[in-house]
Amino acid sequence: MTKAVDFFYLFFTVDMINNICTHTNSHALEHIFEGRYQCYAQADGSWLDVTPDEIKRLIALLIYFGLVKVGTVDKYWSRRTLYHGLWARAIMSRARFKAIMALLHVVDPGTETPGDKLRQIESFVDYFKSRCRILYQPRQNIAIDERMVKSRHQSGIRQYIKGKPTKWGIKLWVLADSSNGYTIDFNIYIGRAAGRHVSANGLGYDVVMRLMQPYLRQGYHLFVDNFYSSVTLFKDLFAQGTATTGTILETRRDFPTGLKNSRRWAKGKERGAMRWERDPPCLALQWVDNKVVSLLTTIDNANDKVLANRRSKTDGVWSTKVVSQPKTISNYNKYMNGVDRSDQILATNNVSRKCMKWWKTLFFHLIDIAVVNSFILFKEHQAKNPDDEALRRRADYSQADFREEIVRQLCNLSEYDVPPGYTTKRPAPRPDEFETVHIPEISDARRRCVVCYRERRVELKVSSYCSAPQCKGKFMHLTKEKNCFKEFHSKEYQCS
Repeated sequence: MTKAVDFFYLFFTVDMINNICTHTNSHALEHIFEGRYQCYAQADGSWLDVTPDEIKRLIALLIYFGLVKVGTVDKYWSRRTLYHGLWARAIMSRARFKAIMALLHVVDPGTETPGDKLRQIESFVDYFKSRCRILYQPRQNIAIDERMVKSRHQSGIRQYIKGKPTKWGIKLWVLADSSNGYTIDFNIYIGRAAGRHVSANGLGYDVVMRLMQPYLRQGYHLFVDNFYSSVTLFKDLFAQGTATTGTILETRRDFPTGLKNSRRWAKGKERGAMRWERDPPCLALQWVDNKVVSLLTTIDNANDKVLANRRSKTDGVWSTKVVSQPKTISNYNKYMNGVDRSDQILATNNVSRKCMKWWKTLFFHLIDIAVVNSFILFKEHQAKNPDDEALRRRADYSQADFREEIVRQLCNLSEYDVPPGYTTKRPAPRPDEFETVHIPEISDARRRCVVCYRERRVELKVSSYCSAPQCKGKFMHLTKEKNCFKEFHSKEYQCS
């Protein structure tokens, strides 16, 4: 394995891509047979089956959109001067891209359970998560935290978190490697009232135990924040060979009683003051910073300390002060950022697109996870094989370069080439294709006007259409007030 796409295929396997083809074709045939999505059918009303190569090119286009941002999707295929040189047309036609995206399906439509909020993606996600777990053995320090996948869709699983940079979206519970941000595993939060049982120990306890199940009794050190932390959780994890460190709220019912008056205790204390209480195997510790920090751990002790720099303001003048800090808090600050680090990497050149279907937003996110995880595996494989010439890359080789390499290899594009042609001439007709003048006709059916929909994304239904075979029966306005027929057949429109 020496190419970027080889590592990407570890996560989006051949079987997954073939299954997407099968399920998309089944979904498309079902809906086109019912009379819906006819605009994505062929001229004779049939559906052109999606192939594995087209799915690869679709994924390549989505990654390409994250690298080169030009606004609306249509502009990637524009012939206008400012957009000359874009490569979307060399990967897939605009009409075919829209058809596949509209009818994309990643699970078997026949196996979807009515009422299940995750029915359109759950089996696909489960297989993808299994690949993330199988392909990587985490290092000792790991973290669990929330991740918000940005989306403003209308569904029962959309969440709002006030303190997050991304406030609206799909919430994931994520287990990540603190050393490099590798996404080890995750679960989708679909709400408390979605038929998912919450134990007496609470949601945070259940989330941690479910994600950590494959990694218990292996000597891992887990870091969590105060949403998950409890004495019960830490003791149960310790009993199963897993050390844990996390901030904790004083309001927790099992928090040591002697440490619950932290504000009164900290009044008048200088930065660096500390107190602790032990409930074996747990150590509860409080440290005075800008405010009191409460932390629980089952591996560190209260005597190990480090020096930390803090900024302070005295008589309007800022200065740096060195204070004593418990080493367990230093370790927490160092290793708790595993999920945040992963989020930062995922946010760079991400493939996220605005869409009506929430599960497609999650599908885009899976592509990003696959790219980032495969990049991490590539860098580790490269470090283990320094003498392999095929793995050599320049010193500043980045994730963006890795994404570029994946796009080119998915589409068999060379690294350097001339941009795709921008001819305005209509290709010569096939011998079996007859030609005729563009004649408007009136149909019994009413479809959306192709010109109005392209310009303003509004569905204005009309009965008039062009009968010329080149126009493939497209509907458009033909009235005294609105002549979309004339505009559609103009040179400027066809070249835009």
